[in-house]
Amino acid sequence: MHKRWTRRRLPVLIFTFFIVLFVDLQLRTSDPPKISVVLDPPAGALPRAIQQAPPAAKDAQRPASDSSSREAGHSTTEGAHVSQPKLKQEDIFIAVKTTGRFHKTRLALLVETWMSRTKAHTFIFTDAEDEDTSSEGYNVVVTDCQSDHSQQALSCKMSAEYDGFMSSDKRWFCHVDDDNYLNPEALLSLLSSFPQEGDIYVGKPSLDKPITAHELLEGNATREVRFWFATGGAGFCLSRRLAEKMAPWASGSRFEQTSATIRLPDDCTVGFIVEKRLGISMVHCPLFHSHLENLLLVNQRSIAHQVTLSYGMFENKMNSIEVKGSFTKEDDPSRFKTVHCLLYPFTSWCP
Repeated sequence: MHKRWTRRRLPVLIFTFFIVLFVDLQLRTSDPPKISVVLDPPAGALPRAIQQAPPAAKDAQRPASDSSSREAGHSTTEGAHVSQPKLKQEDIFIAVKTTGRFHKTRLALLVETWMSRTKAHTFIFTDAEDEDTSSEGYNVVVTDCQSDHSQQALSCKMSAEYDGFMSSDKRWFCHVDDDNYLNPEALLSLLSSFPQEGDIYVGKPSLDKPITAHELLEGNATREVRFWFATGGAGFCLSRRLAEKMAPWASGSRFEQTSATIRLPDDCTVGFIVEKRLGISMVHCPLFHSHLENLLLVNQRSIAHQVTLSYGMFENKMNSIEVKGSFTKEDDPSRFKTVHCLLYPFTSWCP
């Protein structure tokens, strides 16, 4: 009985033995399997890349011979993981646009208040000499621009502001008008919140929708374009990386040429270059304020957080913020002195 069972099982055992030998031979002679290892990206790398990537506009244009810019951008991207030094007040190039007839009024008020705290890195762009202001150590840049409020005059001064920033070593460019109160601490806090190596254009629009313009093309043809722009009357800022990318349309005489192309003034031209030429969206920020808005809506408790304030006449009434202090509205119609003493109570002339 046992022999019969053995004879029946023997062929199966022999077949199994040869199968094992065959498999073993295949494993010994074949190459080892290749293992693909995917490493996790460094912490924070992906969020940073997503945060910096701007939505491209459909008709954004790049200069044809911009290989150097692309190479520079590529190098910047590769080195994005290197943290930038902490932003300081001195890293911000503040440009103030004014004109000769306002030197003794509007400009004098700024010099007396906030500009006294940012003297070294604030530059006054005007159309007339001002020996009194210059003698006090302020940076007065006298342009060859006209003194009126025309599109050409405004764009001429903005062009000078841009070129002045590009020739400096500053990391941010910020423009304000001579009817703006700038809060340096709030500005520093705002700009520090952005990626310092990013393409940033931040400000506040004066319109509730993109502006419509007609871009002049070859052969006197035009095309309709729409874009957001930060009103210069509230102030706006550009990061250096973005400002460098604007150069093909903004450096030298190109800014005024671009302005003439859309037949709109300086602040509109900046928005056009950033959004339509570069395809980068403006960052809308409610902390900037112009005389074109109802300034009574600015809450006094939030003043320390506002980046800019303004004032002006509207329907024969003074449009300024409502803030209580030691100065009356007759003595301080703009309320800039009152605000300054709230922010810096130890100023020598504050009550």
